[in-house]
Amino acid sequence: MFRTLILLFPAALLAGCISFSSSESPAAPDYAAFCQEKDTQCRKICGNVGVQAFSCKIAPGDAFEYQCQCRKPGVPL
Repeated sequence: MFRTLILLFPAALLAGCISFSSSESPAAPDYAAFCQEKDTQCRKICGNVGVQAFSCKIAPGDAFEYQCQCRKPGVPL
């Protein structure tokens, strides 16, 4: 009987002590990279004509505001 108790005690102790928790939050989106990619994309879209206006804003709560305007052909810089 004592042998059974001796074998069950460590198992019961370990069963009550083993737990797993993680305080790591998921990786936040890389907002700077998002705007950098949009800037590059806007330059590619406008090509030789050039970019007239570009804005990329990121508000709290993951709200994105993106604007890309190309210059009109034939208008000097």
